[in-house]
Amino acid sequence: TADSNEVWLDVTLLAGGRVIGRSGGMDEGGGLDPWSRFYNIFLLDREGMRIDRRNPEHIFVPLYNHQVPPGAGDVTHLGFRVPSDSQGEITVKAALRYRKFDRTYLQHVYGAEYENDLPIMTLATDEITFPLASPGEREAATNARGASNGANAAAPLTASTTAPLTASAAAITTPAPTTPEWERWYDYAIGLIRTADKPGGRAEFRQAEFAFAQVERLKRPEGPLGIARVCLLEGRVEDAVTALGRAAAHDPPAYPWSVAWFSGLANRQNGELDAAISHFERLLANDFELAHERGFDFSLDDRILTELADTLLERSRRRENAGDSAGATEDLDRAKSLCERALVMDPERSATWYVLERLELARGDDAAAEAAAKHHRRYKVDDNARDHAVTAARLRYPAANHAAEAVVIYDLQRPGAFELPPSASATARQSGTSAASQQSGASAVSRQSETSAVAKDSRQ
Repeated sequence: TADSNEVWLDVTLLAGGRVIGRSGGMDEGGGLDPWSRFYNIFLLDREGMRIDRRNPEHIFVPLYNHQVPPGAGDVTHLGFRVPSDSQGEITVKAALRYRKFDRTYLQHVYGAEYENDLPIMTLATDEITFPLASPGEREAATNARGASNGANAAAPLTASTTAPLTASAAAITTPAPTTPEWERWYDYAIGLIRTADKPGGRAEFRQAEFAFAQVERLKRPEGPLGIARVCLLEGRVEDAVTALGRAAAHDPPAYPWSVAWFSGLANRQNGELDAAISHFERLLANDFELAHERGFDFSLDDRILTELADTLLERSRRRENAGDSAGATEDLDRAKSLCERALVMDPERSATWYVLERLELARGDDAAAEAAAKHHRRYKVDDNARDHAVTAARLRYPAANHAAEAVVIYDLQRPGAFELPPSASATARQSGTSAASQQSGASAVSRQSETSAVAKDSRQ
Protein backbone atom coordinates (compact mmCIF):
# COMPACT_ATOMS: atom_id res chain seq x y z
CA THR A 1 0.00 0.00 0.00
CA ALA A 2 3.02 2.30 -0.13
CA ASP A 3 1.79 3.65 -3.46
CA SER A 4 -1.05 5.69 -1.94
CA ASN A 5 -0.08 6.05 1.71
CA GLU A 6 1.40 9.45 2.53
CA VAL A 7 4.37 9.64 4.90
CA TRP A 8 6.25 12.90 4.65
CA LEU A 9 8.49 15.41 6.35
CA ASP A 10 6.66 18.61 7.32
CA VAL A 11 9.19 21.43 7.80
CA THR A 12 8.70 25.07 8.75
CA LEU A 13 11.50 27.63 8.83
CA LEU A 14 10.95 30.63 11.11
CA ALA A 15 12.77 33.91 11.64
CA GLY A 16 11.43 36.22 14.32
CA GLY A 17 8.12 34.37 14.33
CA ARG A 18 7.53 34.75 10.57
CA VAL A 19 7.59 31.87 8.13
CA ILE A 20 10.54 32.16 5.75
CA GLY A 21 10.65 28.55 4.54
CA ARG A 22 8.23 25.68 4.07
CA SER A 23 8.14 22.09 2.87
CA GLY A 24 5.40 19.54 3.32
CA GLY A 25 2.54 22.04 3.21
CA MET A 26 -0.98 21.54 1.83
CA ASP A 27 -3.31 23.42 -0.47
CA GLU A 28 -6.92 24.32 0.30
CA GLY A 29 -8.20 21.01 -1.05
CA GLY A 30 -6.07 18.92 1.27
CA GLY A 31 -3.53 18.07 -1.40
CA LEU A 32 0.06 17.66 -0.27
CA ASP A 33 2.82 19.62 -1.98
CA PRO A 34 4.32 17.16 -4.52
CA TRP A 35 7.78 18.64 -3.87
CA SER A 36 7.69 17.45 -0.26
CA ARG A 37 10.08 14.85 1.15
CA PHE A 38 8.09 11.60 0.95
CA TYR A 39 8.97 8.26 2.55
CA ASN A 40 7.25 6.18 -0.09
CA ILE A 41 7.88 4.17 -3.22
CA PHE A 42 7.07 5.79 -6.56
CA LEU A 43 6.04 2.82 -8.70
CA LEU A 44 5.70 2.87 -12.49
CA ASP A 45 4.11 0.80 -15.19
CA ARG A 46 5.92 -0.07 -18.42
CA GLU A 47 5.03 3.30 -19.98
CA GLY A 48 6.29 5.36 -17.05
CA MET A 49 2.85 6.10 -15.59
CA ARG A 50 2.64 6.14 -11.81
CA ILE A 51 0.90 3.24 -10.08
CA ASP A 52 -1.62 5.29 -8.07
CA ARG A 53 -4.91 3.40 -8.29
CA ARG A 54 -4.12 0.17 -6.44
CA ASN A 55 -3.34 -1.53 -9.76
CA PRO A 56 -0.50 -3.88 -8.75
CA GLU A 57 -0.89 -5.92 -11.93
CA HIS A 58 0.76 -3.03 -13.80
CA ILE A 59 3.75 -2.59 -11.47
CA PHE A 60 6.97 -2.70 -13.49
CA VAL A 61 9.75 -0.68 -11.85
CA PRO A 62 10.16 1.96 -9.11
CA LEU A 63 11.31 5.44 -10.05
CA TYR A 64 12.58 5.65 -6.48
CA ASN A 65 12.11 3.85 -3.18
CA HIS A 66 12.34 6.13 -0.15
CA GLN A 67 10.93 3.71 2.40
CA VAL A 68 13.09 3.29 5.50
CA PRO A 69 13.74 -0.39 6.32
CA PRO A 70 13.47 -1.63 9.93
CA GLY A 71 16.54 -0.69 11.94
CA ALA A 72 17.83 1.70 9.27
CA GLY A 73 18.20 5.47 9.14
CA ASP A 74 17.57 8.07 6.47
CA VAL A 75 18.99 11.53 5.78
CA THR A 76 17.11 14.47 4.30
CA HIS A 77 18.97 17.57 3.12
CA LEU A 78 17.13 20.90 3.40
CA GLY A 79 18.39 24.07 1.71
CA PHE A 80 17.50 27.70 2.45
CA ARG A 81 18.81 31.26 2.35
CA VAL A 82 18.67 33.61 5.28
CA PRO A 83 16.87 36.86 4.34
CA SER A 84 19.21 39.84 4.58
CA ASP A 85 16.92 41.63 7.05
CA SER A 86 16.69 38.69 9.48
CA GLN A 87 17.92 39.18 13.02
CA GLY A 88 18.06 37.06 16.15
CA GLU A 89 17.52 33.38 15.45
CA ILE A 90 16.44 30.94 12.76
CA THR A 91 14.29 28.01 13.92
CA VAL A 92 13.66 24.83 11.96
CA LYS A 93 10.60 22.84 13.04
CA ALA A 94 10.15 19.36 11.59
CA ALA A 95 7.45 16.74 11.95
CA LEU A 96 6.98 13.30 10.44
CA ARG A 97 3.37 12.98 9.26
CA TYR A 98 1.20 10.10 8.06
CA ARG A 99 -2.09 9.97 6.17
CA LYS A 100 -3.75 6.81 4.90
CA PHE A 101 -4.55 7.91 1.32
CA ASP A 102 -3.32 10.67 -0.96
CA ARG A 103 -5.73 12.91 -2.85
CA THR A 104 -4.98 11.28 -6.21
CA TYR A 105 -6.30 7.94 -5.04
CA LEU A 106 -9.34 9.40 -3.31
CA GLN A 107 -10.27 11.39 -6.42
CA HIS A 108 -10.04 8.19 -8.44
CA VAL A 109 -12.58 6.65 -6.05
CA TYR A 110 -14.88 9.61 -5.38
CA GLY A 111 -14.41 11.94 -8.34
CA ALA A 112 -12.15 14.76 -9.47
CA GLU A 113 -13.67 17.35 -7.10
CA TYR A 114 -13.09 15.35 -3.93
CA GLU A 115 -11.07 17.11 -1.24
CA ASN A 116 -8.86 15.09 1.07
CA ASP A 117 -9.98 15.63 4.67
CA LEU A 118 -8.64 12.38 6.11
CA PRO A 119 -7.02 12.70 9.54
CA ILE A 120 -3.27 13.26 9.70
CA MET A 121 -1.15 11.49 12.30
CA THR A 122 2.04 13.02 13.68
CA LEU A 123 4.63 10.31 14.26
CA ALA A 124 7.49 12.48 15.56
CA THR A 125 8.50 16.11 15.98
CA ASP A 126 11.72 18.00 16.58
CA GLU A 127 13.17 21.47 16.19
CA ILE A 128 16.50 23.26 16.24
CA THR A 129 17.40 26.94 16.59
CA PHE A 130 20.43 28.54 14.95
CA PRO A 131 21.93 31.84 16.15
CA LEU A 132 22.13 34.64 13.61
CA ALA A 133 24.79 37.30 13.32
CA SER A 134 23.75 40.90 12.78
CA PRO A 135 23.38 42.23 9.20
CA GLY A 136 26.57 44.26 9.64
CA GLU A 137 28.55 41.24 10.79
CA ARG A 138 27.20 39.16 7.93
CA GLU A 139 28.17 41.81 5.39
CA ALA A 140 31.66 42.09 6.85
CA ALA A 141 32.11 38.33 6.74
CA THR A 142 30.86 38.16 3.16
CA ASN A 143 33.22 40.92 2.07
CA ALA A 144 36.16 39.31 3.84
CA ARG A 145 35.36 35.97 2.27
CA GLY A 146 35.10 37.54 -1.18
CA ALA A 147 38.46 39.22 -0.75
CA SER A 148 40.01 35.95 0.39
CA ASN A 149 38.56 34.03 -2.54
CA GLY A 150 39.70 36.74 -4.94
CA ALA A 151 43.24 36.52 -3.65
CA ASN A 152 43.33 32.74 -3.80
CA ALA A 153 40.25 30.88 -4.99
CA ALA A 154 41.53 27.62 -3.59
CA ALA A 155 42.42 29.00 -0.16
CA PRO A 156 40.27 27.75 2.76
CA LEU A 157 38.53 30.13 5.14
CA THR A 158 40.80 31.33 7.91
CA ALA A 159 40.05 32.53 11.40
CA SER A 160 40.30 36.14 10.24
CA THR A 161 37.62 35.72 7.57
CA THR A 162 35.12 34.31 10.08
CA ALA A 163 36.10 36.51 13.02
CA PRO A 164 33.24 39.02 12.58
CA LEU A 165 30.75 36.25 13.30
CA THR A 166 32.32 34.76 16.40
CA ALA A 167 31.61 37.64 18.73
CA SER A 168 27.83 37.38 18.67
CA ALA A 169 27.30 33.76 17.64
CA ALA A 170 25.72 31.81 20.47
CA ALA A 171 25.47 28.06 20.85
CA ILE A 172 22.88 26.28 18.74
CA THR A 173 19.92 25.39 20.92
CA THR A 174 17.89 22.24 20.65
CA PRO A 175 16.12 20.01 23.18
CA ALA A 176 18.41 17.43 24.77
CA PRO A 177 18.11 14.19 22.77
CA THR A 178 17.03 11.02 24.52
CA THR A 179 18.86 8.79 22.03
CA PRO A 180 22.54 8.15 22.84
CA GLU A 181 25.01 10.25 20.88
CA TRP A 182 26.71 7.26 19.28
CA GLU A 183 23.37 5.98 17.98
CA ARG A 184 22.51 9.35 16.47
CA TRP A 185 25.85 9.40 14.64
CA TYR A 186 25.28 5.80 13.57
CA ASP A 187 21.79 6.48 12.20
CA TYR A 188 23.16 9.48 10.32
CA ALA A 189 25.95 7.35 8.86
CA ILE A 190 23.54 4.61 7.82
CA GLY A 191 21.35 7.17 6.06
CA LEU A 192 24.39 8.52 4.22
CA ILE A 193 25.68 5.11 3.20
CA ARG A 194 22.24 4.14 1.86
CA THR A 195 22.27 7.30 -0.27
CA ALA A 196 25.87 6.84 -1.33
CA ASP A 197 25.19 3.31 -2.50
CA LYS A 198 22.96 4.65 -5.30
CA PRO A 199 24.25 5.70 -8.74
CA GLY A 200 25.48 9.27 -8.45
CA GLY A 201 25.56 9.26 -4.67
CA ARG A 202 29.18 8.31 -4.06
CA ALA A 203 30.01 11.81 -2.86
CA GLU A 204 28.42 10.93 0.48
CA PHE A 205 30.71 7.98 1.19
CA ARG A 206 33.30 10.24 2.79
CA GLN A 207 30.68 11.88 5.01
CA ALA A 208 29.44 8.44 6.05
CA GLU A 209 32.98 7.38 6.94
CA PHE A 210 33.40 10.51 9.05
CA ALA A 211 30.16 9.77 10.90
CA PHE A 212 31.18 6.15 11.53
CA ALA A 213 34.48 7.46 12.88
CA GLN A 214 32.51 9.45 15.48
CA VAL A 215 30.78 6.22 16.51
CA GLU A 216 34.19 4.59 16.98
CA ARG A 217 35.38 7.65 18.92
CA LEU A 218 32.47 7.06 21.29
CA LYS A 219 33.80 3.53 21.89
CA ARG A 220 31.21 1.56 19.95
CA PRO A 221 32.15 -1.42 17.71
CA GLU A 222 29.58 -0.36 15.12
CA GLY A 223 31.98 2.44 14.16
CA PRO A 224 34.86 0.42 12.69
CA LEU A 225 32.38 -2.06 11.22
CA GLY A 226 30.65 0.79 9.40
CA ILE A 227 34.00 2.13 8.18
CA ALA A 228 34.72 -1.32 6.75
CA ARG A 229 31.43 -1.22 4.85
CA VAL A 230 32.30 2.14 3.32
CA CYS A 231 35.78 0.95 2.36
CA LEU A 232 34.41 -2.16 0.66
CA LEU A 233 31.93 -0.09 -1.33
CA GLU A 234 34.74 2.23 -2.41
CA GLY A 235 37.08 -0.64 -3.29
CA ARG A 236 39.55 0.15 -0.48
CA VAL A 237 39.91 -3.47 0.55
CA GLU A 238 43.05 -3.14 2.68
CA ASP A 239 41.47 -0.34 4.69
CA ALA A 240 38.36 -2.51 5.12
CA VAL A 241 40.46 -5.39 6.49
CA THR A 242 42.12 -3.04 8.99
CA ALA A 243 38.76 -1.67 10.15
CA LEU A 244 37.33 -5.18 10.50
CA GLY A 245 40.26 -6.10 12.70
CA ARG A 246 39.42 -3.19 15.00
CA ALA A 247 35.75 -4.20 15.04
CA ALA A 248 36.55 -7.79 16.00
CA ALA A 249 39.06 -6.77 18.69
CA HIS A 250 36.79 -4.10 20.17
CA ASP A 251 35.56 -4.40 23.74
CA PRO A 252 32.73 -5.26 23.39
CA PRO A 253 33.30 -6.73 19.90
CA ALA A 254 31.06 -6.12 16.91
CA TYR A 255 28.47 -8.78 16.13
CA PRO A 256 30.56 -11.75 14.95
CA TRP A 257 28.21 -12.62 12.08
CA SER A 258 28.61 -9.12 10.65
CA VAL A 259 32.38 -9.34 10.95
CA ALA A 260 32.29 -12.76 9.25
CA TRP A 261 30.15 -11.52 6.34
CA PHE A 262 32.22 -8.44 5.56
CA SER A 263 35.46 -10.34 6.16
CA GLY A 264 34.32 -12.90 3.61
CA LEU A 265 33.62 -10.17 1.06
CA ALA A 266 36.95 -8.46 1.74
CA ASN A 267 38.97 -11.68 1.53
CA ARG A 268 37.31 -12.63 -1.72
CA GLN A 269 38.12 -9.25 -3.26
CA ASN A 270 41.70 -9.71 -2.07
CA GLY A 271 41.91 -13.12 -3.70
CA GLU A 272 42.11 -14.89 -0.35
CA LEU A 273 39.52 -17.47 -1.40
CA ASP A 274 40.17 -20.06 1.33
CA ALA A 275 39.67 -17.43 4.03
CA ALA A 276 36.54 -16.08 2.33
CA ILE A 277 35.06 -19.58 2.06
CA SER A 278 35.81 -20.20 5.73
CA HIS A 279 33.91 -17.05 6.76
CA PHE A 280 30.89 -17.86 4.58
CA GLU A 281 30.82 -21.45 5.85
CA ARG A 282 30.84 -20.23 9.43
CA LEU A 283 27.80 -18.10 8.64
CA LEU A 284 25.93 -21.01 7.09
CA ALA A 285 26.81 -23.18 10.09
CA ASN A 286 25.28 -20.48 12.30
CA ASP A 287 28.35 -20.79 14.50
CA PHE A 288 27.42 -17.96 16.88
CA GLU A 289 26.00 -18.49 20.35
CA LEU A 290 24.33 -15.09 20.43
CA ALA A 291 22.67 -15.81 17.07
CA HIS A 292 21.09 -18.93 18.53
CA GLU A 293 19.85 -16.93 21.53
CA ARG A 294 18.19 -14.44 19.19
CA GLY A 295 16.71 -17.03 16.89
CA PHE A 296 18.85 -16.12 13.87
CA ASP A 297 19.56 -18.77 11.24
CA PHE A 298 21.91 -17.56 8.52
CA SER A 299 21.69 -20.86 6.66
CA LEU A 300 18.33 -19.59 5.40
CA ASP A 301 19.89 -16.59 3.67
CA ASP A 302 20.08 -17.35 -0.05
CA ARG A 303 22.51 -14.46 -0.61
CA ILE A 304 25.14 -16.18 1.55
CA LEU A 305 24.55 -19.47 -0.28
CA THR A 306 25.03 -17.79 -3.66
CA GLU A 307 28.11 -15.85 -2.54
CA LEU A 308 29.74 -19.02 -1.23
CA ALA A 309 28.86 -20.90 -4.42
CA ASP A 310 30.42 -18.16 -6.55
CA THR A 311 33.57 -18.18 -4.42
CA LEU A 312 33.84 -21.98 -4.71
CA LEU A 313 33.48 -21.65 -8.49
CA GLU A 314 36.34 -19.18 -8.53
CA ARG A 315 38.51 -21.47 -6.38
CA SER A 316 37.74 -24.45 -8.61
CA ARG A 317 39.32 -22.64 -11.54
CA ARG A 318 42.39 -21.92 -9.49
CA ARG A 319 42.62 -25.58 -8.45
CA GLU A 320 42.15 -26.78 -12.01
CA ASN A 321 44.95 -24.51 -13.21
CA ALA A 322 47.17 -25.92 -10.46
CA GLY A 323 46.49 -29.48 -11.60
CA ASP A 324 44.13 -30.39 -8.75
CA SER A 325 41.23 -31.72 -10.82
CA ALA A 326 39.72 -33.66 -7.92
CA GLY A 327 39.62 -30.56 -5.72
CA ALA A 328 38.12 -28.51 -8.56
CA THR A 329 35.37 -31.07 -9.10
CA GLU A 330 34.61 -31.14 -5.39
CA ASP A 331 34.23 -27.35 -5.33
CA LEU A 332 31.93 -27.41 -8.38
CA ASP A 333 29.70 -30.10 -6.88
CA ARG A 334 29.41 -28.18 -3.59
CA ALA A 335 28.67 -24.95 -5.47
CA LYS A 336 25.87 -26.62 -7.44
CA SER A 337 24.32 -27.95 -4.25
CA LEU A 338 24.42 -24.48 -2.71
CA CYS A 339 22.79 -22.89 -5.75
CA GLU A 340 20.01 -25.47 -5.68
CA ARG A 341 19.38 -24.70 -2.01
CA ALA A 342 19.30 -20.97 -2.75
CA LEU A 343 16.85 -21.41 -5.63
CA VAL A 344 14.45 -23.29 -3.36
CA MET A 345 14.33 -20.15 -1.20
CA ASP A 346 14.14 -17.67 -4.09
CA PRO A 347 13.64 -19.23 -7.53
CA GLU A 348 13.47 -15.82 -9.21
CA ARG A 349 16.85 -14.44 -8.13
CA SER A 350 18.74 -13.87 -11.38
CA ALA A 351 22.17 -13.71 -9.68
CA THR A 352 21.82 -17.30 -8.48
CA TRP A 353 20.84 -18.54 -11.93
CA TYR A 354 23.88 -16.76 -13.37
CA VAL A 355 26.24 -18.52 -10.96
CA LEU A 356 24.56 -21.84 -11.72
CA GLU A 357 24.93 -21.25 -15.47
CA ARG A 358 28.67 -20.62 -15.17
CA LEU A 359 29.37 -23.58 -12.90
CA GLU A 360 27.39 -25.95 -15.17
CA LEU A 361 29.59 -24.79 -18.05
CA ALA A 362 32.64 -25.49 -15.88
CA ARG A 363 31.26 -28.98 -15.16
CA GLY A 364 30.80 -29.57 -18.89
CA ASP A 365 27.01 -29.90 -18.79
CA ASP A 366 25.98 -27.63 -21.68
CA ALA A 367 22.28 -28.56 -21.50
CA ALA A 368 22.03 -27.69 -17.79
CA ALA A 369 23.96 -24.48 -18.44
CA GLU A 370 21.53 -23.45 -21.17
CA ALA A 371 18.55 -24.20 -18.91
CA ALA A 372 20.06 -21.98 -16.18
CA ALA A 373 20.82 -19.28 -18.76
CA LYS A 374 17.18 -19.32 -19.84
CA HIS A 375 16.02 -18.67 -16.29
CA HIS A 376 18.67 -15.97 -15.87
CA ARG A 377 17.44 -14.14 -18.99
CA ARG A 378 13.87 -14.42 -17.76
CA TYR A 379 14.46 -12.96 -14.30
CA LYS A 380 17.23 -10.42 -14.86
CA VAL A 381 16.22 -6.79 -15.12
CA ASP A 382 15.42 -5.62 -18.64
CA ASP A 383 17.56 -2.49 -18.63
CA ASN A 384 16.17 -1.12 -21.90
CA ALA A 385 12.55 -1.43 -20.81
CA ARG A 386 13.37 -0.07 -17.36
CA ASP A 387 15.19 2.93 -18.79
CA HIS A 388 12.27 3.66 -21.11
CA ALA A 389 9.80 3.72 -18.19
CA VAL A 390 12.08 5.76 -15.94
CA THR A 391 12.87 8.32 -18.64
CA ALA A 392 9.19 8.78 -19.44
CA ALA A 393 8.35 9.22 -15.74
CA ARG A 394 11.13 11.76 -15.18
CA LEU A 395 9.69 13.89 -17.99
CA ARG A 396 6.12 13.45 -16.79
CA TYR A 397 6.59 14.08 -13.03
CA PRO A 398 9.03 16.98 -12.31
CA ALA A 399 8.79 16.71 -8.51
CA ALA A 400 9.36 12.95 -8.55
CA ASN A 401 12.21 13.45 -11.01
CA HIS A 402 13.86 15.75 -8.47
CA ALA A 403 13.25 13.29 -5.63
CA ALA A 404 14.72 10.41 -7.65
CA GLU A 405 18.23 11.90 -7.65
CA ALA A 406 20.80 10.16 -5.45
CA VAL A 407 21.49 13.30 -3.40
CA VAL A 408 18.53 15.66 -3.13
CA ILE A 409 18.35 19.07 -1.46
CA TYR A 410 14.77 20.09 -0.70
CA ASP A 411 14.42 23.85 -1.14
CA LEU A 412 12.50 25.34 1.78
CA GLN A 413 11.93 28.55 -0.21
CA ARG A 414 10.87 27.12 -3.55
CA PRO A 415 8.55 29.56 -5.35
CA GLY A 416 5.04 28.15 -5.27
CA ALA A 417 5.61 25.90 -2.26
CA PHE A 418 2.34 25.20 -0.46
CA GLU A 419 1.78 27.36 2.67
CA LEU A 420 4.89 29.46 1.91
CA PRO A 421 4.17 33.21 1.94
CA PRO A 422 5.03 34.66 -1.50
CA SER A 423 7.20 37.29 0.16
CA ALA A 424 9.40 34.57 1.70
CA SER A 425 10.53 33.06 -1.60
CA ALA A 426 10.93 36.52 -3.17
CA THR A 427 13.08 37.71 -0.29
CA ALA A 428 15.19 34.55 -0.46
CA ARG A 429 15.82 35.02 -4.18
CA GLN A 430 16.89 38.63 -3.66
CA SER A 431 19.16 37.78 -0.74
CA GLY A 432 22.71 36.82 -1.58
CA THR A 433 23.31 35.47 1.91
CA SER A 434 23.16 31.71 2.24
CA ALA A 435 22.84 29.66 5.39
CA ALA A 436 26.51 28.77 5.06
CA SER A 437 27.63 32.37 5.43
CA GLN A 438 26.02 32.62 8.85
CA GLN A 439 28.39 30.10 10.38
CA SER A 440 31.40 30.84 12.51
CA GLY A 441 34.54 28.78 12.76
CA ALA A 442 33.38 27.51 16.15
CA SER A 443 29.88 26.65 14.96
CA ALA A 444 28.56 23.17 15.63
CA VAL A 445 26.88 23.07 12.21
CA SER A 446 28.77 20.47 10.18
CA ARG A 447 27.14 21.03 6.77
CA GLN A 448 27.41 24.30 4.87
CA SER A 449 24.23 25.59 3.20
CA GLU A 450 22.06 22.80 4.55
CA THR A 451 20.66 21.28 7.68
CA SER A 452 19.84 17.60 7.94
CA ALA A 453 16.83 15.97 9.49
CA VAL A 454 17.18 12.30 10.33
CA ALA A 455 14.01 10.25 10.05
CA LYS A 456 14.17 7.00 11.95
CA ASP A 457 11.89 4.02 12.07
CA SER A 458 9.20 3.78 14.71
CA ARG A 459 11.47 1.99 17.20
CA GLN A 460 12.82 5.39 18.20
